[in-house]
Amino acid sequence: MMAFRYKSNSGLTLLELMIATAVLVVAIAGLLATFAGLFSLNENTRKLTLAATACQDKLEEIRNSSFAALYTLYNNTAFEPDGFAASDAEGTVYIDNTDPDLLEVAVSVSWRGRSNKIVGEDANLNGALDTGEDTNGDERLSSPAEIVTLIGQR
Repeated sequence: MMAFRYKSNSGLTLLELMIATAVLVVAIAGLLATFAGLFSLNENTRKLTLAATACQDKLEEIRNSSFAALYTLYNNTAFEPDGFAASDAEGTVYIDNTDPDLLEVAVSVSWRGRSNKIVGEDANLNGALDTGEDTNGDERLSSPAEIVTLIGQR
């Protein structure tokens, strides 16, 4: 019997190298896309936190005011939320005084997100309810950063 010897090749062929490179490129592209998505999510979360804090601050200001003057001072008013660049966000306050002893106060903030996309119903960030902005039909500018509460006369 004759013994066959196989020659051992320890290197890579050009085809194997190209396939390995393609796999590496796809993996790196996936990681970069994930990183970009997380960066965008982080920015959105940061702005949502700023907007929610601005709503809380405005609501505290309202709570510290005289109950008798709340409706005339704050209903249908706009405010500049802290933490945003100029003209990148606008806050609004709406007060429902159907029951004069128990006011429903809604404070919301709309802002400009990534790619100039407006988050919230105030499409032009002017603090006023314009035609076509009330997409949910509640007769006020709503937003993901919104606090609605009841304030009773003490």
